[in-house]
Amino acid sequence: MALFRHASTVAALTLTSRVLGFARDAAIASLFGTGVVADAAVAGLALPQLARRLLGEGALNGAIAPRLGSGAAAAQRASGALALFALVASALALLAYVFMPWVVAVMMPGFPADGPREAGAVLAGRLAVICLPLAAVAGVLAALANAAGRVTRPAMAPALANVAVIAVIALLYLSGAVETGSEVTNLAWLAGATVAGAVVQLLVMVSARPDGALAAGLPRAARRAGVFAQALRAALPMLAAAGPSLFAAALPQLRFLLAAAAASALSGGVAALFFATRLVELPLGLVGASAGAVLLPALAAGGTDGTELRTRSVEAALALALPAALGLAVLAHPIVSVLFQRGAFDASATELTARAVALLALTIPIQALEKVLAAIAFARGFGRLVIRANLLALPAGAAAGFLGAGALGIAGPALGVVAASLLGTAGLALALARRGLVTLDRPARRRVLALVGSAVAMALLLMLAARALDGPLAAGGLRAALVLAGLVGLGVAVYGTLAARLGAVRLPALRAALRE
Repeated sequence: MALFRHASTVAALTLTSRVLGFARDAAIASLFGTGVVADAAVAGLALPQLARRLLGEGALNGAIAPRLGSGAAAAQRASGALALFALVASALALLAYVFMPWVVAVMMPGFPADGPREAGAVLAGRLAVICLPLAAVAGVLAALANAAGRVTRPAMAPALANVAVIAVIALLYLSGAVETGSEVTNLAWLAGATVAGAVVQLLVMVSARPDGALAAGLPRAARRAGVFAQALRAALPMLAAAGPSLFAAALPQLRFLLAAAAASALSGGVAALFFATRLVELPLGLVGASAGAVLLPALAAGGTDGTELRTRSVEAALALALPAALGLAVLAHPIVSVLFQRGAFDASATELTARAVALLALTIPIQALEKVLAAIAFARGFGRLVIRANLLALPAGAAAGFLGAGALGIAGPALGVVAASLLGTAGLALALARRGLVTLDRPARRRVLALVGSAVAMALLLMLAARALDGPLAAGGLRAALVLAGLVGLGVAVYGTLAARLGAVRLPALRAALRE
């Protein structure tokens, strides 16, 4: 089935992008640890990174594609959308540049005023603010390409962007600026790497643009204010429709920004929380990619009972997310040590980051379930439920993070993310359940309980095994990496065996799905 092949391609490229993004972050961690440069870079580049990630990875597809129409009118609307989104993003970029000191002060209230972290964040943010319009144009072009069935290059663009960022970071290392340059120089390099990634992503999207997707005469027609204004007005519904989907896609980043604000008073807290979040996002990316490869084709094909499909979607998300969450929580310290501890990322940075990872890992099944519930809500026209549930949950998470930071250190902001995720997902689940869109019958509840039991048993076994192998894991290097890989393999085998024996996973059905 062509749709399945397309979804599988997107899934593979999405996972490639996540892995390359992790390699990028590991390189930054090795060069700067959780020091001033890392804290300032995470804070200053938060908005440009958010824009590039959301707008360049398909967040505008649902807002633009259904409203294009066909023929010459579609090209006119597409050109209007390109112009409108570019204008709005450019205006936001200009405002962000002018008010960057206040933006940083609001986002990172714990940074000492006029200190090196705040000054560095302002510098990095201003240098990289051009990413906002670049990402907006890339997002519109990605939506046009996807609407025409050209999915490969848009899915490939984030991966190639990460390659560009890694290349600039490699040049930074080879130049010797990390050792000899000032904090300002290093932050300028990191901001330049972010801009390079945005430029590459835009260029790939330009190459993916379908022929005739844009009105060739729009630049000439723009000289006539009436025609240009008409094209912009036609694109306004697309801009309005982009809000809910962008908000839903940005939820993990919004929660991180609130947690980072709570952690900004802790030395190295912002960087440690960032690296922990990126580590947690790896299995979440797997859940999202798997859902795209398996569940999306089933939704599009139709012919399946909606209730059963929604139930299976929930089970599939939990089947992948539960073992990932508990395994990451139990093995947080050795995982962070093996993956990050080198160069400037020392033992204290490992300890700080591992504490955050152990708690943030608990959000993996919550956020995985949220992805499925949000998809159900948007598919049935209840997108506002996603916004409403999380608007109520975000302040509660922020309060928990700020109140806990003083007494619990980095664990406080991490618990704030857990609280916001849990409350938002629970609120959305209850709202959908009241509308009869989320129901679990008795067999489904038994399977979910079997998944939970299998994951808990796996976690207990891994905890005992990690304690028994504490010496080799603490030794670091290749030996620790091999031991950690063995533990992960053990966990996968134990969980898979238990889930199959308890009836939570039906192997014949799984093999049949993989053969299709």
